Amino acid sequence: MSKRYIKLKEAEIALLEGLKKGSTSERVRHRAQALLLSDKGFDIATLSNIFGVYRDTISVWFSNWERAGEEGLLDKAKSGRPRKFSAEEEKK
Repeated sequence: MSKRYIKLKEAEIALLEGLKKGSTSERVRHRAQALLLSDKGFDIATLSNIFGVYRDTISVWFSNWERAGEEGLLDKAKSGRPRKFSAEEEKK
């Protein structure tokens, strides 16, 4: 089984450090941290143990980063029940 790593450029490291420190989403912070650790030589098995997720999950994070960059780390919109009240009505 070959090991997969993400190699980052300086600008990408700066972007991911910013996400790791500034994102309001814990999941986004974990994804950014996993990419940074991969750049330092941590393999998928180790990252899976660190973050408590399946190996396939780490692979998906890597693929999303390679495909879409920062956008690939963000959560997609979730479907759900439509809001009953508009934002203005909720303020009242």
